[in-house]
This record gives sequence, C-alpha cells and structure tokens, in this order.
Amino acid sequence: MKQYTGREIAIFTDSHALLEPTKAALQDIADRNIKEIYSLGDNIGLGPNPSEVLNLLEEYNVKSIAGNSEDYITLGLLPFTYFNTLKEQSRLWTLSKLNERQIGKISLFPHSIELLVGGKKLALCHFANDIRIDYIRNSTWLYQRNLENGMPGYGQFFYTNSTEQFLEIEDIINKYGIDNPFVKGYLSSSGEPLFKRKKVDFFDAVVQGHVHWKIYEKSSKTDFYSIRAVGMAYGKNPVDTASYVILKEHNSGFDMEEVLVKYDRDKMISSILSSDNIDQTIRKFVNIK
Repeated sequence: MKQYTGREIAIFTDSHALLEPTKAALQDIADRNIKEIYSLGDNIGLGPNPSEVLNLLEEYNVKSIAGNSEDYITLGLLPFTYFNTLKEQSRLWTLSKLNERQIGKISLFPHSIELLVGGKKLALCHFANDIRIDYIRNSTWLYQRNLENGMPGYGQFFYTNSTEQFLEIEDIINKYGIDNPFVKGYLSSSGEPLFKRKKVDFFDAVVQGHVHWKIYEKSSKTDFYSIRAVGMAYGKNPVDTASYVILKEHNSGFDMEEVLVKYDRDKMISSILSSDNIDQTIRKFVNIK
C-alpha cells in the first residue's frame, strides 16, 4: 500500500523566455506550497523576456539545469555546427538582454541533477543525449522519427557515457587542441559529464525536456519522461495553458501528475510581436499565425 511522505517536487522545462506561462506555473506551484522546484533548462532563447524569466527563477528559488540555449550563451557559437546567421543573431539578441550577474549564474547551472525519491534513483537533465557534443546524430528529430516508426525513442540515450562516446570526446580534443573554440562543448562534457559518467539504465527514471512535447516510455530498467514545455501548445493541450509536473513521493517511489494552468496568452503574444528579436521561430512553437 502506498504511503505518501508529503514531499512534493515541481518540475518544468523549456520556458524559452516566455514570461507569462512561466510565471503562471511558478505562482501555481507557490500556491500549493511546493518548495522543491526544478527547471530542466532552456529558460532563455527565442522568446521576448530572457532577463525577466531568469529573475523569476531566483524569485521562486528554482534550481535549474543548463539546456542548449544556456550553452549557446556560455560556450558561444562555434561548438554548435548547425548554427546559421539567424540563430547567431538571435543568440546575440538574447545575450544583449542579460546582465553580467545573470550570465554568471547561467554558467553555474549543472547539466544534470540526481535525486533519490521514494527510494528510486532519479536523473533530471535537459536531454539524455549530451547535446553539447551530439545534437544532430542522436537528435530530437531521430527520437521522434523512431517513435513514429514504432521503435523505442530511448534507445539512442544509451550512447551517452558509453565507451564509444568517451573515446570520441578524447579523440576530438586531441585532434583540435583545447584552445580551439570548436572543442568547448567537448571540454565542457569531459569536465562535467551527464549523470557523472553513469549510463541511463543506472537510474530508475529519467525526467527530461528539450523535445517540447510529452512522451513517456519504459525500458526494462528505466522510465523515461519527456515533459511538455511550460509554455508550448503541443498536442491536445489548450493553447492558453502552461504545463508542469509534480512528483509526489511515497514509500516505493513517486507518482507524477501533470498540471495545466491558465496564463495571460494575449499579453504573451503582444510581447512576442513587439520584440525586436529578428528570429521569430517562437511564433511557430506557440501557435501564432
């Protein structure tokens, strides 16, 4: 019989500088008196309010993981070979909105966090691939394509912290040298590997963001939870709801509950349309025509 401990953990992800849904989710979490709060990264990037969203994280004492959008700020352009001129202009726009203290805080975000919840080993990350070095080959698009073809999406995560990956990191660093800006992602991954070098099947569960939509999978050893981006209107969810999850600890693990919260969508749309960021990709993500 489940016996609940009273410990509740709130998790959200991929704010992408959308202030209104992030604020609505955090206020709902506070109204429930939940004190343990985590963001799975991509707090910034694309949206109109990067500085304000980072201030919210501090105000609500959120512990954040670094996503690829944070890595764009701290590692720069060159480690990410898929960057184009528009993406670089968007990165520079975001950077111009942040102050030195905020950039310093971002640089301290870890890339994964491990928790023990109801006796279960839980890993939090932005994506269970190490996106500092592998955003293309084992990508969100491959993840989705495998699922659409009836294959398990999680299979690609077993490359993380494999002998093959460690050898690849070592080879790239040796080939280009530590002073080459291209190598910054490899150096970051080498210095702070995801999950402290553990394979994903060490954990009973992995909770991640990055893909923006909700996908729950089970392998023989590990449950994989991709949770919906806090302000993204994917699937059947109403477009004017923010999304986050609550983990409710009990004596043999935890239950996960998705929470939908109304937010001021009109104000968010106004902020997006009035933004001087020339990259308007965020409009697609939040269903603005």
